[in-house]
Amino acid sequence: MVFLLLESSASLVLSTVFVVLLRWLSVPLHLIDLPDHRKIHEGAVPLCGGIAIFMAFAGINLITANGMDVGPGFWSATLLVVALGVLDDRFTLPARLRFAAQVLIALALIAAEGLGRISLGDLLPMAGPAAYGLLFVISVVFVVGLINAWNMADGVDGLAGGIAASTLVWILALVLLTGEEGLVFPVAALLAAVGGFLVFNLRSPWRARACVYLGDAGSTGLGAIIAYLILRLSDGADGLPFPSLLWLVILPVIDTLSLMVRRLLDHRSPMSADRRHLHHLMIDSGLSPAATSYIIILVSFLCGGIGYLGLLFTVPQQVMVGGLLLVAVTHSAFVLAVETATHRRADRAASPSIKLQI
Repeated sequence: MVFLLLESSASLVLSTVFVVLLRWLSVPLHLIDLPDHRKIHEGAVPLCGGIAIFMAFAGINLITANGMDVGPGFWSATLLVVALGVLDDRFTLPARLRFAAQVLIALALIAAEGLGRISLGDLLPMAGPAAYGLLFVISVVFVVGLINAWNMADGVDGLAGGIAASTLVWILALVLLTGEEGLVFPVAALLAAVGGFLVFNLRSPWRARACVYLGDAGSTGLGAIIAYLILRLSDGADGLPFPSLLWLVILPVIDTLSLMVRRLLDHRSPMSADRRHLHHLMIDSGLSPAATSYIIILVSFLCGGIGYLGLLFTVPQQVMVGGLLLVAVTHSAFVLAVETATHRRADRAASPSIKLQI
């Protein structure tokens, strides 16, 4: 326990130091975020938070005796995702190119690490080559989906990092519960590294606004690592049931699926940009950016707690899936209500006022 605290503290300090150092390099490297019609913030903000998190996480794993119990496939895939994110932050890569690269990286990660056989618990019997092929495809879709879900969640100060921290808390609890000793120290180190970044990114009484952002490197990197950890926990017949683990990430997943469906219904690309994310709608409904982040982080944490308790008390997977559907319905109802109210306000503002003259 003492070593765990020391390693986590070192990861937090390293992350903080790397953020400070990389902020000075962000301008000459052109890794900065400028405000536009969607990004409402003041001035140029460095996009180095994700790089700092990954450097601290990788550094701690390399210099300590309790490094992550994974093969080179994990590190190679994570490095590729972060590098792709850095290139996107710098040059704004085409969406199709990013997506194709993410699919290839996910395929390589799952194949290299021997994953892809997620457990569905008592939900459905899955056996045979066809079933394993289907589970492999689901695993690839999950990795790519979570990479993009975390990227889409990164739209308000502290949100993507805060959701990642809340998710990692429950992953750490499950790692301790299942006795996955090879993941305890690394997950704790990653959680601490995210905490070091949030010092500069999360709004608080001591910080009016973020002075550094995750960048695509950080949001996609966190999505990839969290996806790997969940697949690792659910791997094999004795793994934790995947539907229960979905509770740990259900909010960003549901918001991403909802957003893509709405874009398709509007005859637009599901990867196109807009201000229809859950956090944008909450801000448009009158909440402050800080309140929006804290509310979503809290709800995400509570959902993760439901997943943890479901696994702890072996709740049937049919019940857990039913709960996931209830979350999806609640999200859809909120989104529909806010968008309807926003359209009505816009219509009233656009309609000419009629004055009677006597």
